Amino acid sequence: MMTKKRKHQQKKRKRLFVFGMVLLVLTMVGVGFTLAVLSTSMNNLSTEISKDTTDVMLTSAGIGEDFTTTIPVSYYDQKSDECINFYDAENNEAISSRQFEWETCDYRKSEIEKNIVEAKLNEKYLPVAVGGVLLSNRGVKGNNFDRWFSQVDGKSKSYAGSLVLNHDDKAVSFKYVNEEFYPLDEYSTWNEKLTHDKHNHLFTMSLGIPFHVTFEGNEKFKIIADDDTWVFLNNDLVLDMGGIHDAASGVFRIMRNGEVYAGPDEGSLAYSGIKLTDTDSAIVRVFHADRNSKDSVFEMELVNMLLNVSKASLAQTDNTAEVAYNPEDPSYVAPLGESLYVRPNYSNTMAMMVTTQAAILGVLMILVVVAISLVWRYSRHGRNSAK
Repeated sequence: MMTKKRKHQQKKRKRLFVFGMVLLVLTMVGVGFTLAVLSTSMNNLSTEISKDTTDVMLTSAGIGEDFTTTIPVSYYDQKSDECINFYDAENNEAISSRQFEWETCDYRKSEIEKNIVEAKLNEKYLPVAVGGVLLSNRGVKGNNFDRWFSQVDGKSKSYAGSLVLNHDDKAVSFKYVNEEFYPLDEYSTWNEKLTHDKHNHLFTMSLGIPFHVTFEGNEKFKIIADDDTWVFLNNDLVLDMGGIHDAASGVFRIMRNGEVYAGPDEGSLAYSGIKLTDTDSAIVRVFHADRNSKDSVFEMELVNMLLNVSKASLAQTDNTAEVAYNPEDPSYVAPLGESLYVRPNYSNTMAMMVTTQAAILGVLMILVVVAISLVWRYSRHGRNSAK
């Protein structure tokens, strides 16, 4: 007759046997899956290592959150207009307010003013004031538009700068966000007093971002900025956000057929009249001005867009690339071979993935051995009991 202790031991061995069988099945499934993933990763790694160039699509997975791209920017510090609208009674002197191109000294109309610029860029790839002059009913004054995006003696000073866009791996986008955008605080202010918040608000900027159109219907550009902002796709005005205003947004999307839809947000897009073809060399050109002494916000995001980044920069570092754009020739978009529609070589990242997957496989194999050992011990005890 079987004793209680023996029965308890037998139940314990049965539980170990069941646990061992379940563990064996699960780990074998895990081993199979891990082997398949590891095989794919090793093939990808082998392909990546064998490449002579980094000719990989920018929007592919695996770039990582720390990848950035640098956009060259031309800044212009704007001299304030003669506008006496404050009086310092204590010092018995008039105070000139730092502002430029306002209709009047006390102009505070905070809303988007459309049709300040023409729908096409000129031969120098710069915006043109509607009718050739800045109309007073648009919240601006005088025929000084040439000073906005070029250096004019006594009116504007130019400075070279850049914006660093961070890659968002989940959104497949490059983004720049700055809710206190004062890029010229450290530069000349024409020996004038800064505004009450000690920032240089009077500046303009222009930049160009070349990209390769995929016509997949998911390419999107978003911008948020306060005061005049005009976005051109190639030479055509696609987002018209002129005037002195609070932070406002604009979006355009390129459809599969090349038609470009634009609007203030994703939910109100309409056909812009612009249609790209597969022969177009595409470039987004942004022109922005800060003319108010209040806030300065600038945000920009490029979603699912294959940026044209320079091959030379990719050779310098794995995590940074400069857009191949020449500010002296805004029409320039570097061709393949001179620069690539790529992301940096990510073989190091892939090698780490392979190492991690191999480690996981090793752990699973240890679990397989443990499971087999448990099953074997039960079956062995069963045979001994039968004897």
